Formats: sequence, structure tokens, C-alpha cells
Amino acid sequence: MRRVLVVALLLGALAGCTSAAPGQPGASSASDAVVKTAGCGASPSGDPVAVVSAIDAKGEADFAAMFAGARVGDDGVEVYRKPSADLDKWITSTFAASCVLVHDAKFSAAELAKRYQQVNDDNTYWAEQGVHVNSVSSDFVRGVVVVGTQEVDKGKPLFAARYADGPPVELVDEAPA
Repeated sequence: MRRVLVVALLLGALAGCTSAAPGQPGASSASDAVVKTAGCGASPSGDPVAVVSAIDAKGEADFAAMFAGARVGDDGVEVYRKPSADLDKWITSTFAASCVLVHDAKFSAAELAKRYQQVNDDNTYWAEQGVHVNSVSSDFVRGVVVVGTQEVDKGKPLFAARYADGPPVELVDEAPA
């Protein structure tokens, strides 16, 4: 599911969509970047979609415990990761000519995927509680698993109690597909 979210974020960015305003959930800006590549100060080179693809592949393969995700942003390629000197070194050396902004993340993609799977595995349990799960996705930028349901008010305290540790679950009002 995370790959679908990455593709959706990439397509939105390429279509000229604007990101959330600073201070809004999901917002990011160069000012909160922990690391910037040298290409951010010059005329960056390289196809941002190809850069995201390369970072995503290496992040998942070699840095799974730290890597949260990558996307094309308004100011360049944005990478979200738990602090990692090794990952930062690889990004800054490999993509020095591109503009890559590296942001801290609270949870890795692997941690979000585990929570995503827990919610999916608990689908029957939730139906028995009267909370019908209509969709599950993850948001690596905000570090949450998003659950679509029409029983948001009923579900919030139940989900908070069941998934108290690790990545949080956010319930949103969503009708069945």
C-alpha cells in the first residue's frame, strides 16, 4: 500500500499540486530539513522521479530499520527517515548534484507496514466491535496509519486502546467504496 501512496504523491507533485502549508499535518519545508545535498544550492540535476525511485529501492533494501519514504516535493526530493548517519552519507554522496532534503521521521516504513498489517489482520475484530474498516493506508510523512470508517467517534477510543504503542492510527470519515 505504501508504494501506492508514494506513486500518488509523485503524481500529485508532478501535476503541480501544492503541499500543505507549513505547520499543517503533512507539511514540510526546507527549513525543517535535517540534511540537504549540495545540489539544493545550485541548479539541481537529475530526474526527481528517478532519484526518488533509487532512494526508495536502496532505503527499503539496505536501510529498512530507518527509511520511511521518499517523494518529489516542491523544493526537491524529500526523504523521511529515522536519524541515520549512514543513510545520510549515502544520500549526500550519491545525489550531490540533485536537491534532496532529508527530514526526520518518527517511524520507518517497516514499522508503518507492521501496523498497517495489524489493522488489516484485525478486520474481523473491528467488524465485531461495530467499526467497519473501509480502507487502510499509511502516511510516511506524518508517521501514521490512516483508517477509513464511518464509525470514527466510536472507533477512536477503541483503536487508541488496541494500538497504544508504536505508530499511531488515525481514523477518518470514509464511506465504503
